[in-house]
Amino acid sequence: MKLTTVLPILAALASSVFAVPPPQKDEQTPEFFAAKAAMQVVAAPPSPITIPTTVSFQSVVNPLIAKVDVPKIEAWLTKLTQFPERYYKSNNGVAAAKWIRDTVQNLTAPPGTKLTVSLYTHANWIQPTVIARYEAATATSLKGIVITGTHFDTYAIGHPNGVGGANPAADDCASGSSALFESLRILTTNGFVPGRPIEFHWYAAEEAGLLGSYEIAKDYASKAIPVVAYLNLDQSGYVKKGTTPVIGIFSDYTTAAATKFVTATAKAYSGLPVVENQKCGYECTDNAAWFDAGYNSALAFESSNANAFPYNDVVNKDGSPLDTIDQVDMNHVAAFAKNTIGFIVELSLVGGSVPVPTSAATSSSAPASKTTTTAVKTTSAAAGTCAHNVCTSGTKLVATCSDCAKAVCAADSYCCSSSWDATCVKEVAQYCTGITC
Repeated sequence: MKLTTVLPILAALASSVFAVPPPQKDEQTPEFFAAKAAMQVVAAPPSPITIPTTVSFQSVVNPLIAKVDVPKIEAWLTKLTQFPERYYKSNNGVAAAKWIRDTVQNLTAPPGTKLTVSLYTHANWIQPTVIARYEAATATSLKGIVITGTHFDTYAIGHPNGVGGANPAADDCASGSSALFESLRILTTNGFVPGRPIEFHWYAAEEAGLLGSYEIAKDYASKAIPVVAYLNLDQSGYVKKGTTPVIGIFSDYTTAAATKFVTATAKAYSGLPVVENQKCGYECTDNAAWFDAGYNSALAFESSNANAFPYNDVVNKDGSPLDTIDQVDMNHVAAFAKNTIGFIVELSLVGGSVPVPTSAATSSSAPASKTTTTAVKTTSAAAGTCAHNVCTSGTKLVATCSDCAKAVCAADSYCCSSSWDATCVKEVAQYCTGITC
């Protein structure tokens, strides 16, 4: 992401700092314009709800955001920046995606928590997007899904080895990636029960033209998947010296409803002042993809336009990095995690009731698959656990065969629709006569 306000700074430094002058808007590649044009053939379904203008679930959100852990944020962010780069056409870019997937998969969650994590494979580059999906608890889940996302890929403009050169990209966007992970960690490990599914996206190929998010948003719109709203994080860690930390709310390539609501959650939960009506001036980051697809979208950013980190995506002409971890304020990242938790929890519950948390964390999340998954719907807590076990391991469950078969075949669309689970359905059928899916 590069704001138009930092372009003059980069231009002034080009002759002395960079091997080549940085482009004016590096996201606006030929591939970006092709992706944007392709988006025009789809139209997203309308939001299944009217997005509220004020927060309503403080009793749920406040205990969760109180558990945001700055040392854990720093540890996760530090590890992500230790990849030499996370370029979308490199093996390191792939390895970083798999590491994110694995850290999600290794979260410890209460029994019955329905969390899956997948690598979304793209056709034209090797780095996948990571998608974690946190399912609603019951078969009567609320309509639509809530999505929050960021990107984890890197660019190194000015590097002797080209844009795929080494760059830790701590602020852009290991900071947003770590805020996203901390949000998911808090919800998962504390037994939050969403009323509608929540998805967490770590996008590939943002720096190359928002390519990962455009492909996925187009995919969702073409399948008429109802999305309540999308919240984007991009650069969540830099605080300019001598300024007051704030959350910047952007008003271009976003929708008014989602923007108004993220402003409300930022004021209620982040602990920081809010600076409204900031503008990129062009499609500078992934919220533009969801906006162009016709979905509600919002962007929360680390600062006002004027105080943004000026050296994202670029390195010194000797290849030494500028976007380093010492530029990141971990407490600032924590504020973005709190706001993200507030936004997604509130919207996941609108139209429902305050949930009862699941029991203390004792088991790990479901294994990753190659594609996103549909909701695992259950008819009761017991049947839900049973169906979950069948879905994830194909366990033979003789004693609870009847309940389990009913959960799988009557209420569990994931087991019944996924070819990956063909063996588990047969496993149930082997013990259950008269039950068909």
